[in-house]
Amino acid sequence: MSRKQKNGMTMVELLMVVAIIGLLSVALVPFSMKAFEYKENSEVAHKLRTAIQAFELYRSEVGSYPGDVARGVTPAGMVEFFDYFDIDWWAETTEIGGKFDWEYHDGVYSISIPDLTIDQDQLEELDKMIDDGSLTNGSFRAGGDRYHYILEK
Repeated sequence: MSRKQKNGMTMVELLMVVAIIGLLSVALVPFSMKAFEYKENSEVAHKLRTAIQAFELYRSEVGSYPGDVARGVTPAGMVEFFDYFDIDWWAETTEIGGKFDWEYHDGVYSISIPDLTIDQDQLEELDKMIDDGSLTNGSFRAGGDRYHYILEK
């Protein structure tokens, strides 16, 4: 007498497959989170560099930087420069929270981002992309409740 062979998986085999998939998922989550943070930082770094170019070109053409404005407001005279650099995101919330702001205080011109929603580690990674990796010195640094990229002191 021969037994009929059944096609398919036993319960033990199925549980092993599920366990392996679960372990792989747990191992990949940190990598996918880092990739997501890197993408956010890359977008913000690109936008910040583009804005820096627009303000530098404005200063080159006009002879000085524009005056201070409210958060998310395009500084006077910058419309054509923003158009030239395809900056249509100035008033929108960034990938890391907050909106870009053009500021002038105590002789310092800067592009700032207040109200960030990222943690300190991700912020330091952003600083490495655009500056020296230290939030206490260099062009990109902490100041009050926001982070500034200083263009001129």
